[in-house]
Amino acid sequence: MNFKEIHVPVLLKEVLYYLNLKKGDVIFDGTLGGAGHTVEIIKAIAPTGKVIGVDLHSQTLSTASTRLEKFSKNVILVNDNFVNIIKILKGLNINSIDGMLLDLGLSSFLIERSKRGFSYIRDEELDMRFGNGSLKASDVVNDYTEDKLVEIFQKYGEERWAKSIARNITVQRKAGDIKTTGELVEIIKDSIPEKYKYRRKGNHSKRIFQAIRMEVNKELDNIRTAISDGFKMLKSKGRMVIISYHSLEDRLVKSSFLEFEGICTCPPGLPVCTCGREKKAEIITRRVVKPGQEEIEQNARSRNARLRALEKL
Repeated sequence: MNFKEIHVPVLLKEVLYYLNLKKGDVIFDGTLGGAGHTVEIIKAIAPTGKVIGVDLHSQTLSTASTRLEKFSKNVILVNDNFVNIIKILKGLNINSIDGMLLDLGLSSFLIERSKRGFSYIRDEELDMRFGNGSLKASDVVNDYTEDKLVEIFQKYGEERWAKSIARNITVQRKAGDIKTTGELVEIIKDSIPEKYKYRRKGNHSKRIFQAIRMEVNKELDNIRTAISDGFKMLKSKGRMVIISYHSLEDRLVKSSFLEFEGICTCPPGLPVCTCGREKKAEIITRRVVKPGQEEIEQNARSRNARLRALEKL
């Protein structure tokens, strides 16, 4: 894999459009990855604009820095979690931003080159950490109770066979720790009833790997906090653009945006509003934005991308 293949930016034209970029803008890119979006953002806000490029994985950040060398005056790279947006910006003496981008997809770099067990088609150590947190995928698989495994498989993976898979994991680990992705894939495969093995599109391990990864990295909690704190740091007329890739993320983004827009959640027929929601933003994307067929054909990983954007009042 060459460098250009590390990160093909998803919905690039749409990101640039919905961020409504202007010369001199300060943009927080919380998911730097291969810097595909970042390079084009810098071009739009140069010569005086700045991008705060954040990535939790140090090797990803180091690789992206090579691509950004000629833009050094317009980018500040930070090895941290986007959930810490307020701390990051305050540490840089930045009190507000003009835009914020989160591309929540798992980068090609992490899948292909991190060797942290994100992919179910490679036999690697069960790790799945974006950064250097203490909890690993192996801890989840080997130490969580059967009931807890069922809970995360259902909650984060929406997996129909969660109970069967969790039961077989707990049985298998009695003979010794489950250490690799290959071992886990075999357990998952053996947990699916024979007549259902060929009815689902894609690999049966996908949902389980997603669930474990989300548990290890506390992804939904971090997204929720980052949206809330990022909104606080936006200037008036500042924009937030978020690309998600599965229903759990997209529902969270949608509900958060609706809350900022002040949509009343009181039961129908209630004479007086009691939820107390206040309009603080305008949702720019009335319908979720999806990639076109041409982009999907050029970049298959964009297939499930969903973009939402809002503007702070």
